[in-house]
Amino acid sequence: MNATAGATARDYFALFQLEPGFSLDETALETAYHSLLSQFHPDRYAGQSAVEQRMAAQFCADINIGFRVLANEVTRAEYLLKRAGVDLQAAERQGVGSEFLMTQIMLREQLDDTPVADAAGRQHLIEEIDRHYRTSRDQFAKAIAIPDLPDAARCWQELCFLSKLIEAAQPQGD
Repeated sequence: MNATAGATARDYFALFQLEPGFSLDETALETAYHSLLSQFHPDRYAGQSAVEQRMAAQFCADINIGFRVLANEVTRAEYLLKRAGVDLQAAERQGVGSEFLMTQIMLREQLDDTPVADAAGRQHLIEEIDRHYRTSRDQFAKAIAIPDLPDAARCWQELCFLSKLIEAAQPQGD
């Protein structure tokens, strides 16, 4: 079994042959993902030794995990911070700024006060949360590129909260 040259199970950018960074070509990621899955799917190793079958299964699991990490902006941001050696628990203890805390409280209260049956109100709130999300995402992209790791970690925390809030605001069943 021959894995992609230069790729390790933990270096997902190398695994998918992508340049490391927050911005990435999602089409290239998807193409590489499907190519690797078809090449290393455990079914292709059914006639091989038990060791090769286990290796194929593990590599396939790494491919799936890597794809999930890189395909999602929040988990990709977390992965980039970890790659840069940021202690995320320490960053969480540092917290976010008081301005974002107030925004967080305001948005949470708006969500709690907007009935699920108020589809227009919920949609308006989702759009407002998404504006905040895009701002934090863009700030993260700038901070990680510099790199200003403390600011990137702060933005990542904002992304985590905002993505959960968007999910909570979505109509049930979506």
